[in-house]
Amino acid sequence: MPSATKRVQFANAVEKATEGQGARPKESVVNSRHTSPMSSNEDEDEHAEPDSKLDPIPDAEEPEAAARRPVARKASRTTGMSFPSHQHSLGRRGSETPSQEGNKSSSPSASTVTTGSFTTAPLQMSEFPATPGGRPDFSHLPLQMQRHLNWFIDNITYHHYCLNLDGDNFFKDILPHVALTDEALLNALVGFSAYHTTLQDPDGKLEDFLQYYNRSVTLLLACLKRKERYSVGTLLTILQLATIEEYFGDWVNLMGHQKAALEVITTMFAPQTIAQTAIGRGCHYWYSRFDTFVGLLGGFPTDLPREYFTAIENFTQAQTAAQPESIRWKIEERAAHLRVITYDMSIIFARGSRGQLSANDFAYEHDQLTKRLEEWRSSWDPALTDPAYLVNDWPRKEPDADDIVNPYEPGLVYEAPLFNSTMMSVEWLSIMLMHKTQVSNVPIQTLFMELSQYAYKILQYFEALEFWPLTPKGVLLNIQSCLSLAALFVPQDKRHQMWLRRKFAIAETQGYIYPLSLRSKVAAHFGDPHCVRWWLPNDEGFSPTIQNIRNFADERNAAAVTVQQESLREVRHLFAKLELAGEGPGNK
Repeated sequence: MPSATKRVQFANAVEKATEGQGARPKESVVNSRHTSPMSSNEDEDEHAEPDSKLDPIPDAEEPEAAARRPVARKASRTTGMSFPSHQHSLGRRGSETPSQEGNKSSSPSASTVTTGSFTTAPLQMSEFPATPGGRPDFSHLPLQMQRHLNWFIDNITYHHYCLNLDGDNFFKDILPHVALTDEALLNALVGFSAYHTTLQDPDGKLEDFLQYYNRSVTLLLACLKRKERYSVGTLLTILQLATIEEYFGDWVNLMGHQKAALEVITTMFAPQTIAQTAIGRGCHYWYSRFDTFVGLLGGFPTDLPREYFTAIENFTQAQTAAQPESIRWKIEERAAHLRVITYDMSIIFARGSRGQLSANDFAYEHDQLTKRLEEWRSSWDPALTDPAYLVNDWPRKEPDADDIVNPYEPGLVYEAPLFNSTMMSVEWLSIMLMHKTQVSNVPIQTLFMELSQYAYKILQYFEALEFWPLTPKGVLLNIQSCLSLAALFVPQDKRHQMWLRRKFAIAETQGYIYPLSLRSKVAAHFGDPHCVRWWLPNDEGFSPTIQNIRNFADERNAAAVTVQQESLREVRHLFAKLELAGEGPGNK
């Protein structure tokens, strides 16, 4: 079991990540901070405020008196879940044993925890079904929550979570079912759905989704204050809140949630067990994406131990061998292998930036990574590149005069069941682009010529997927980070700039807010300060709803706490390469 010090660090990480999350935009209604159709004033008093001080979480060696005490609450509804109840045993690392609060007090896994609005039964995950089956029953929930949850299932995809695959149907099936067992997760999920529907409503108001978001934060902190054992619901709540932080452009708080999730996922899952269930794989894919995102953007190493990544890779290799005709496992094996490579990238880049590798050693390691990335791309199973699934017919044939790429090129995009091959191709291009920016032994002009080739291909994919009528929902949000990276390595004449600005506007109108620090750097890179306010002239597409969300996000992201967080917020190592380039293609 983690030490008391480590658990205090976890509690502090969550508290720091959620500080100020109850803040409201100036136009918000009075007393809306904790308003929820699920809550009452009496219930509200029972929960800790988002900014309340968290007590240390007791460790196994601490006195029994410190163990979690049950908190009595009124119950008015039940979740109606039909999953079998099993003892919680996901496999801790090494010889770790359950915490004292799990041994000497009423365990959450053996009782029903109630809230002021309805009852939630802690989920027993040791035999969680791979696919729960059937649409979740939301009929016991308030009508507004039912609408948001049904909209979530019908419209949200794993692409909205910036992931390229979901073979277990985790986000459509498993996540909503788990949410019915955990009120904090339920509110986070409803809040995420409400965020997207608010964006689509010209009269949408922030409080329409912030009431659920703030409620989730409150419940999460209250759970930690009660010193309950870590649960799958807690982990998924943290990850869902981190997803919302990313959409806000709040990378500082995202980093706080990522650190908190690390403590939970490594306590609940061992490398030997994380791949064995759909819930474990889903948690790993979701968490590791944040871990890699934060590491590569901030220039520091991935936190999750490498054994977790190789465990997933080994599992997918075994599944591929057992089911050699399965496209699903061939794709997942390729994706798992690429995650191992990007893990190693983050470690090498971090060691290089910290002076822990000599120039010669870094150049050698960088060259080895280049070979691995190129080998990954050239060794795909032919079934994943079957030309029968290439899109060759487009409604249009010729690009517009102001286009900088040809989005209608035949044979660029794969349709189902190989659409994931398209997404992995875009991901590989962006990883290669990121990787090549770290080259130090190539003349800068030569380097930028190579970088621009990767960049143009990414931009071509982005616009092709924008125009292809069968593109799944959420795909442009998934690859907007690839777009942002590629934008730095193409010429900056007016035609290129306006093309890029229109794509940035698309991402923001779909809900992915670029932080003020990044907008400021891009504006300086473009030589146009107007980009700080909005991407398009005359505020085209800059709706009042987007403006309010932007203002709210900018206030949250204003202050960085540590040097590491500041490095992430400023994306310094990427822009340092541009400054070094001087008159490279990005500055013409």
